[in-house]
Amino acid sequence: MCSEADQVLAVPGVVAAGTTYKIGRVRLPGAREVADLPTAAALGASRHVMSRTQLAVWLSFPSRHYTPWVRNQGYVLLLVAALVHLVISLVIAMGQDPKWGEVLLAPFCLTGLFWMFGLLNVLGARGARRRDAAEATARDKALAVWERLRYCPRDNVAFEPGLDIAFHPSETREYLFGFRPGAR
Repeated sequence: MCSEADQVLAVPGVVAAGTTYKIGRVRLPGAREVADLPTAAALGASRHVMSRTQLAVWLSFPSRHYTPWVRNQGYVLLLVAALVHLVISLVIAMGQDPKWGEVLLAPFCLTGLFWMFGLLNVLGARGARRRDAAEATARDKALAVWERLRYCPRDNVAFEPGLDIAFHPSETREYLFGFRPGAR
């Protein structure tokens, strides 16, 4: 495994070298959403298109597969449902001799799906936030390990200095999350 020190590269550097950016229509990640990508402020742009080599994909730190604004869609749906429900209730209440049961329950015919999907999204986001909180310490430890990893282009292996274990770059995620010595 790479006995020549000048051939060994830091994994974050390999990922950065294999990643190209150009201004485009894609939203940049926030401060620590994707650990191996620069933030919008660091790039000095608000939008970009990114492409990566296969090696950069294999060695990159695993990101979550959602964007944070998706977590708030349930609240947006509930707000829209409440506003539409209020407007329809007021229109019905201004009619001739309305019954309060009609005024309060009839709008559910039009807003029921908004209420249902909004509640499902809010409950799903609550579970995802709880799962993120439970995984936070493991992700922090994995990020610290990822930042120490080295890559040897001659042998096409990645390794952690001080350990005699080398692995193929495609096995980076498995190495980071539990299959390395002393990970548990």
